[in-house]
Amino acid sequence: MDTNRITSAPALAGEVTTFYAYDGAGARSRALVHAAWLLSGRKNAKTPVLMIDWDLEGPGLHHYFPGQHAQAERAGVLELFEACRERLHALGRAPADEVRELADEVLQTIAWDDYLERVDDTRPLYLMRAGRFDDSYGERVDRLDWDALFCACPALFRSFAAHLTRRFAHVLVDCRSGRSAATSVCTALLPDKMVGLFTPEPRSLDGLGGVVRRALDYRCSHEDEQRPLLVYPLPSPPDGAAEGRIGWRHGREGRGQPGYQPVLEALLGECYGLDGVGLDSYLDEVQLLQAGIAEAVLPAPRGAERDRLGPARSIETLLEWMEPGHFPWRPLAEVRLVQAVAALRERAGDAPLARELARLGQLYLGQQGDELEAARRLERHVIALEEGLHAMEEGRRVIRN
Repeated sequence: MDTNRITSAPALAGEVTTFYAYDGAGARSRALVHAAWLLSGRKNAKTPVLMIDWDLEGPGLHHYFPGQHAQAERAGVLELFEACRERLHALGRAPADEVRELADEVLQTIAWDDYLERVDDTRPLYLMRAGRFDDSYGERVDRLDWDALFCACPALFRSFAAHLTRRFAHVLVDCRSGRSAATSVCTALLPDKMVGLFTPEPRSLDGLGGVVRRALDYRCSHEDEQRPLLVYPLPSPPDGAAEGRIGWRHGREGRGQPGYQPVLEALLGECYGLDGVGLDSYLDEVQLLQAGIAEAVLPAPRGAERDRLGPARSIETLLEWMEPGHFPWRPLAEVRLVQAVAALRERAGDAPLARELARLGQLYLGQQGDELEAARRLERHVIALEEGLHAMEEGRRVIRN
């Protein structure tokens, strides 16, 4: 499969990330809430984040935020696309070369603030709930035909995402489980990135793989959809037993049970047209224990002791790859080095030290050899970058004083 043309990383701001799980909806929603909570606390709480509850058959994101039960009459995803359906019916079908204009015309009539609610006063965190939970809600969900909406205006969902990413730095979509037309909207049409949770159930990883292949195949086979999609697998073991986690990850010799790591490496290599994809560093860090995340709705306060595989720690580490758009096969030491170089450039401008440290870092990124020793070298140079930045800041203080 030739997909190299869409593997470049998307832009850093105004992105849509879909959280998907073939099963395990509870862990999926809680992982999304953790990520949204952390992202909305970035940069002195000035990064607006929107959560969208697209699991219309099993909605529940509002339950994670006290005080939102009183907003049960607020419109959401269901009512917004009901309004789009009615508007499309009134306008009629547009010529093929005008579908983007039709989509924009439909969405410009939407009173967006009617569908958004702020769910935390301490940070810019917003929610678009699944819909208005009245007596007709279930029947209206059944009547909403996602395929018909797409056929009436194929650009509608892309334009919907574009409208929201002009307003929010991060849009996190809680996608329903299984496979359906609504799932395809959330995984193939909307996102720049996808976080795919899976459990030890064999069908869980198989289902995730099928959805990932379908989304990437769609983008590769449609000229209007030549956009990158970064996929971040998220293992969700049921408990913290180390032996069970290792056996699940690497397989159990003699039992004919393949581990999920080689399956994921083969999946990503196939989808992105790459050989030798390695996820050792990524999977060493990113695991989301179901037991741990069930006990903690939101991350612990800063400074509190955290389990290495606890929900806050796991999501924080996932965001080190996901937020800047690093591929999951990039080692964590390299990810942190690249981020340190970027921070140094941003804060030091064109200073000679910044240029030289950045060049040194890039040289080490290109080195081959023993992985462990390379990681140690990279770590040493991350420290050197930080020390150089600290020295420059101290020099500036001396000059100012």
